[in-house]
Amino acid sequence: MENIFSYQLNMLRQKKSLSQELIAQKLYVSRQSVSKWERGDAEPDIDKLIALADIFGVDLNYLLAGQQSPEELLLKLTAVRKGFKKPVLNDVNLEIYGKDRIALLGSNGSGKSTIVNIIAGMLRPDAGHIERLFDPKEDLNVMPQENVLIETLRLAEHIALSAGIHRIYSTQFVSGLLQKFHLEEQANVRISDLSGGQKRRLALLLSVMSSSKLLILDEPTVGMDLESIDFFWNYMDHVAGSVLTITHDFNQIDRYFNRVLLLKDGVIVQDEKVTEIHSNNQTIEEWYRKYNNNEG
Repeated sequence: MENIFSYQLNMLRQKKSLSQELIAQKLYVSRQSVSKWERGDAEPDIDKLIALADIFGVDLNYLLAGQQSPEELLLKLTAVRKGFKKPVLNDVNLEIYGKDRIALLGSNGSGKSTIVNIIAGMLRPDAGHIERLFDPKEDLNVMPQENVLIETLRLAEHIALSAGIHRIYSTQFVSGLLQKFHLEEQANVRISDLSGGQKRRLALLLSVMSSSKLLILDEPTVGMDLESIDFFWNYMDHVAGSVLTITHDFNQIDRYFNRVLLLKDGVIVQDEKVTEIHSNNQTIEEWYRKYNNNEG
């Protein structure tokens, strides 16, 4: 239990932005006790485990072992196939649950974007079954690899338009988003005149302005400057719901994700918990290169 529980405790605490001291106060224990739990040097008793699960809003299975309960299933792909001039996906099977943070890895051309486009409903599979246990119109947000922006609009106008479409518009709401995403100075700049990093930050803003059960991010940091990349990953800590991300930022996979998928030859050949990879004394990059035949 120790390795997985300590990882889960640390991950859930950070996502809730709770300090060890605050957790200790809620449980009437010392901060040192919480620190020992996170290091794997000690384990709390069952009463404290139940209290921790309540604080984080998760069940015990998820807290202790990272295991999702069947009722939290959001999406299921069964034997999904897709081809264009040649086969791209061959019998892809995938389940996504309510608290998943999934990194989807694979070489260029392996079909990663095809999978996310099928999940998002932008492509129809040639064969197989897709079960969506959510409303795609209300509960799915997508940040595509290529920016989908109206170049003639000013930045604040674009945000206002999208907020209106989602029926969440207000002047205060738009102002708050501009401030949160550090885009106040660009509010009246036309989209066509924004830098690449600013466009990607706007694309992120548009994809997360409304809550969702599933957020799909396709190479979200491509085209971002270093400041925007740091902002992106810090912001991701505060996103609720499940997240499926195509990325090769191995350092952030260690920090942010709990599952890693490897797509190869049109099939998900590996679906592993990050904690399991670390328990084998591997980094995510070492694991990826081992199972992807050292391909980049």
